[in-house]
Amino acid sequence: MSDQDERRRYPRFPTDEVQGSFSYSVKAHVDNLSLGGFAVRTSAQLQVGRKYNFRLGEGPDSVQLEGKVMWCRLAGTEKRDTGDVVPVYSAGIAFEDILTTHAEQLHVFMEKNVILDLKQRIFGRLKVESQDEIDLETESKFLVKQLSASGMLIITELPPKPESIVELELQLNDDVFECMGRVVYAAEVDLVEEELRYRVGVEFVQLSGDRLRVLENFIRIELARED
Repeated sequence: MSDQDERRRYPRFPTDEVQGSFSYSVKAHVDNLSLGGFAVRTSAQLQVGRKYNFRLGEGPDSVQLEGKVMWCRLAGTEKRDTGDVVPVYSAGIAFEDILTTHAEQLHVFMEKNVILDLKQRIFGRLKVESQDEIDLETESKFLVKQLSASGMLIITELPPKPESIVELELQLNDDVFECMGRVVYAAEVDLVEEELRYRVGVEFVQLSGDRLRVLENFIRIELARED
């Protein structure tokens, strides 16, 4: 049986009552760094005002921080080894709530990883020696418009990339339903309260028998009877 035939076994039901959230991660290169924030390059456009969690460095000298995107602009394009040409965005991220402990950890990280002498430009932006990518992690809430046992159609403020795998949480009455989902497509919808919203199709993956039964029971009791 094909994936398409499998999906057809599960009819979708409209709803405006189911809400949830998904975890989303973006790969980024750090261009420069200061005690107040840093600049990154990424193939995904970052939403200005959104907060991301990330870790700088590895091992005992790493530091876990949170930052808010202050600006993001298209910087050019890049050709991948596969031959695909992808956009390259440059963004500035300001650190959030830098407490004394985090500031000390960041200071240690910068002393060991920046190219210039930190004592000479402690308030300047410094180049980072490591070219390793970091993960910018965030969470986006969504409203479910259609739901089935195989997937759903949602409206969200942050569009994950098609074919990406995201961690999902659905609020099914008083229960939090957790699963993984594959993004099938994402398209702009409209401006809502001056913010762009996206229509995203998600296919559930790695759904165990127990979880599938929970989802099917919710649909049968809460949604199918209203159809």
